Amino acid sequence: MIPDRANPPPAQANLATLPAPAELAAAAAADASPRPTRLVGSLGRLGRLGRAWESARMWGAISSASARRMLRYRAAVLASIVSNIVLTVLRGHLALAVWAQRPGLAGYDSTAAVTFTVLGQSLVTTFAVFGGMIDIPWRVRTGSIEVDLVRPLGFQRWYLGLEVGRAAVYLASRALPAGIVGVLLFDLRLPRTAGAAAAFAMSLGLALLVSFGLRYLVALSAFWMTDFRGVQAVSALVMMFFSGAILPLVLFPGALGTVAALLPFGAVVQTPMDLYLGTVDDGPVRALAFQATWALVLLLAGQTLTARAIRRLVVQNG
Repeated sequence: MIPDRANPPPAQANLATLPAPAELAAAAAADASPRPTRLVGSLGRLGRLGRAWESARMWGAISSASARRMLRYRAAVLASIVSNIVLTVLRGHLALAVWAQRPGLAGYDSTAAVTFTVLGQSLVTTFAVFGGMIDIPWRVRTGSIEVDLVRPLGFQRWYLGLEVGRAAVYLASRALPAGIVGVLLFDLRLPRTAGAAAAFAMSLGLALLVSFGLRYLVALSAFWMTDFRGVQAVSALVMMFFSGAILPLVLFPGALGTVAALLPFGAVVQTPMDLYLGTVDDGPVRALAFQATWALVLLLAGQTLTARAIRRLVVQNG
């Protein structure tokens, strides 16, 4: 009988070739140790994703509730639609009259000028160029601001969520009807390429962040002032003048035009319209980076000022 050398019985195995018990224990520990670490890491990632998802859902609910609140007063909505259409039509005819007398003014032909004016005017209420739309001062005066301080989403993010809902309603109910009427009455220019249209859409979102950042900082001044209306009036005037909502910033002469181009206000109307018309000198990437930079600076400044405002807040019986 030929012995089976390929598979010897356990009793015939060479004990010298077996690993020592200490080596077996070390190998078992090395094999088992990464598993709890991987499990804990996976659970941690799932927990972070879950919290992010819940935060996003909460933020979406806040924006949705804000939009529904804006649509509650239907007579006011209708009046705003009509007034914005009338202003858009009047400013469109005014632009045609000006550029008929001064062809090529500021580098725009008549079609580009009326497009800038009509679409810019239709977006004025969406970006709240006239100021306001953030009710922090009123809530500070009445003391109801203390409720906002204990919301789970955070003070600044709460008001940004409200702003997104408001802007969505104004975009659909104010800007869109005025834009449609403008297309029907005037020879408006369309974006030249799909890339220009995409850059314009991205620019609208960044413009809203810049507008919110500016108005939020102004609203926070109510924590230090007993009467907020003067600050709000001045800030609204500055934003209207330097945003491009009244005149394109390229019409500003000399040093005034240089300063206006560097300020954040131009990121609200001038930059989106330049991207739409394709008249950006340095290309769309730099224009979007200009908006994104100012949005980040303003939001961080708002976060810092919020912390200081909360520390000095005193509510009676609170």
